[in-house]
Amino acid sequence: MTEKQKKLNRVVFILSLVGLFIAIYVLQSFLRQSSIVCVNEGCELVRKSPHSYLLGIPVPGFGAVGYFLLIVLSILKTAKNSRWISRCMLGIASFGIAFVAWFTYTEVFIIKALCTWCVISAVIMYSIFFLLLKSYFVEKGEKIYER
Repeated sequence: MTEKQKKLNRVVFILSLVGLFIAIYVLQSFLRQSSIVCVNEGCELVRKSPHSYLLGIPVPGFGAVGYFLLIVLSILKTAKNSRWISRCMLGIASFGIAFVAWFTYTEVFIIKALCTWCVISAVIMYSIFFLLLKSYFVEKGEKIYER
């Protein structure tokens, strides 16, 4: 693994760790049916909405699993840099951005409220995706056009 890939992997690890803490914090409010600290009233409106559950599972539960898998895979990638690990990480992040895009759409157009923590989590997932995409192309030896 090149030095650039190591740095990208560390950033992905740290962002995934932050994402996991956010997901767990929000998930516990779903499970305990309690409010969370939020800069607006959107968090409570989103938490109480039936649209915040998918297949009976609170949406933050999916985020927690995704971030946890990214943490485990980033540790494995440090120990053994394997192409399949990079592909798995990119696959998880691809699913993650599709998931947060769907949920952000749901928040804006169906629930009509935005949860600050969900927005932060979406930004983290998009950042992870783009970092993994960059790392993937560095790994392949291709150059990404940068301005």
